[in-house]
Amino acid sequence: MKKRFAAFMVVMVMIFSLIGCGGAGTSSADAQTAETGSEGKEITVWIEKIFSEDANMQMEARLKQYGEEKGVAVHVEQIGATDFMTKLNAAIEAKQGVPDIISSSTTKVLNYYPNIPCMDVSEVVEEIHKERPFLEASLAGTKIGDVHYYVPFDNSSCLMFVRKDKLAEAGITEMPETWEEVFAAAEKISDPDHDFYGLGMGCGANDDDDENTLRQYCWNMGGYLFDKDGNITANNDVLKACVNHYAELYRAGVIPADATTWDAGGNNGSYLAGRTGIVFNAPTLYNAMRGDEQYKELLENTEVLAPPAGEVNQVYMAFPVGFSIMNTCKDTALASDIIRYLVEKEWYDEYLDSIAPIYAPVFQDEKENPTWTENPVNAQALKYAESATGYYGYPVGTIEGRATAAKHYFTFPVGKLYNQVATETTSLDEGIQSMIRDMEDFQDQVKGEEPQ
Repeated sequence: MKKRFAAFMVVMVMIFSLIGCGGAGTSSADAQTAETGSEGKEITVWIEKIFSEDANMQMEARLKQYGEEKGVAVHVEQIGATDFMTKLNAAIEAKQGVPDIISSSTTKVLNYYPNIPCMDVSEVVEEIHKERPFLEASLAGTKIGDVHYYVPFDNSSCLMFVRKDKLAEAGITEMPETWEEVFAAAEKISDPDHDFYGLGMGCGANDDDDENTLRQYCWNMGGYLFDKDGNITANNDVLKACVNHYAELYRAGVIPADATTWDAGGNNGSYLAGRTGIVFNAPTLYNAMRGDEQYKELLENTEVLAPPAGEVNQVYMAFPVGFSIMNTCKDTALASDIIRYLVEKEWYDEYLDSIAPIYAPVFQDEKENPTWTENPVNAQALKYAESATGYYGYPVGTIEGRATAAKHYFTFPVGKLYNQVATETTSLDEGIQSMIRDMEDFQDQVKGEEPQ
């Protein structure tokens, strides 16, 4: 489908180019241009590249198609994820070459607080929502304070991968649905003497994947680092219980000994190597198995599910991506129109279908789309998106609190705490107090105060 769609888009661009070059009469594109008054205008869009080159081509072709239809010079630049923020920061600092529209996310926006360079696009979000309702999680989960600084477009996920053959061998007939059931199953299938471990959940110094999962586990059990007002609440019994339970599993050989040294590739690497029975990873792990003959048997023995529920909730960490309009944009009406064009249902569905399940949709009507209902893995990715309202610092509601939490996140503090306790390099109380001191320092930075 991806190749057919990409070819279709190329043909459409050529057709519109020919129309734009003229002939007698007035084309529909000419009529639209006359209505919007957009002829002769130009706009620059920076798109962050994703894993699929076909999808990148589709996105660029769509933007170019808009230009052909409306008589607008649309300048599209695709930038790798590792270079995107560096290039954007340089343009903002130099006050030249700043794009009009960017691929955006909550983390990108909060990176600039209090000098956020993106416009409030809440009105655009509401307009789209009235015509094509967003999933409630996508609508609420992309709001920072009371403002939308970007229009939601899609959402990544972190799914649970389970070795159903190992569970069956242990006499477990139902897939785990709660954290308690996950841990119980992991204990039952572990066989450390033969280098097999029930739970592949690491806590290495740079393991952002498991940092997210460990936070999510705490939320689901009712343990939070902040309250809604941004007050630090890390010294709580629920968080302590979660950390202690993980440490017990680690010492019992349910979690691999090397999990404390993993980076973000540790859990999926252990699963592909046949060393772990349950891991939490982006759907890229599913694609890795699906796209390689050597993992055919492993894939057949794998169940892919949305993560489990806790005693308090089933909130999932959200990874939404969308489009921001920069404050320096001189034609916000044109920029808004382009974003609306990118979420038009027919094209949007084709685009998301081609990259499922890596990115899930943000619209309610996708719950009726066969792509997201008939394929069981895609269905789990959509289920994840429907509950993805968590974020760094959840459930803090203030923008100052969220900025503090976002800055604190990139030190991977929760994983560090789990690591210290599991490896017995520090006590739980000492680890929490050290974390709190770091959080207070970040609070001072956000407030513009000197650390005490």
